[in-house]
Amino acid sequence: MKKEQDRIQYFASDVDSTLLKIIVCAVVFHLAIVGACIGFHYVKIQKEPEKIPVFELVQMAPPAPTPKPPAPPKTQPPKPKPKPKPKVNKKLPPAIKPEPKEKPEEVVEDQPPPEPEQKEPVDDFPVDDMDLPVAVEAPSLDPVGSVDMDPLMQVYLEQLKKIIMSNFRPPKDLKVGRDAKTTVQFTVDRFGGITAVILKRSSGNKAWDHLSVRAIQISKVPELPPNYRAPSLVLNFNFTPN
Repeated sequence: MKKEQDRIQYFASDVDSTLLKIIVCAVVFHLAIVGACIGFHYVKIQKEPEKIPVFELVQMAPPAPTPKPPAPPKTQPPKPKPKPKPKVNKKLPPAIKPEPKEKPEEVVEDQPPPEPEQKEPVDDFPVDDMDLPVAVEAPSLDPVGSVDMDPLMQVYLEQLKKIIMSNFRPPKDLKVGRDAKTTVQFTVDRFGGITAVILKRSSGNKAWDHLSVRAIQISKVPELPPNYRAPSLVLNFNFTPN
């Protein structure tokens, strides 16, 4: 038992000495750190700022103005030469001499003057009026009232005239005077339908008048031109033997 107590005391004394050493080392270490901090506080680590050079402001004189080049001398335009005056012939024209007066012819009272010969009048165009041809009117198609005869309307009327004349076939043995004329009035609607066929003028021949009216009634004509705005067109067709 005594030996164990001695060992414990020895071990305890050894621990105390070790702790003492540790404490002393710690105190020395902290003192060293504090001293280092104080030393760093007084030591200047940062570099001193460089001195900025000071420049003196000097006023510069403005540059001298460049002299302007001399203006070129003004050249006056050449004066136009005076036109030479036309020479006037100062010489007077020669004086006109009066013509000598003719001597009056002697009149013989005994002999009378000869009478001029009378010529028969001659016609420039010797034409016999009885042999002149009688003017014959050709078949025609005319609108009733004022209608604008533009190119489309003219073509349309020519087409209608050809269609109607193709349906007008009078017999060859039908005798009609050369100046006979039958006028038939009719109306063409917007779609080309023929209505209101009326005999406006008779030629004096009933057969001729009947064939004229029938030629219009059986004709099939095209529609009115698109530029014609009215709903219908009234026309007169003149049938003649020519």
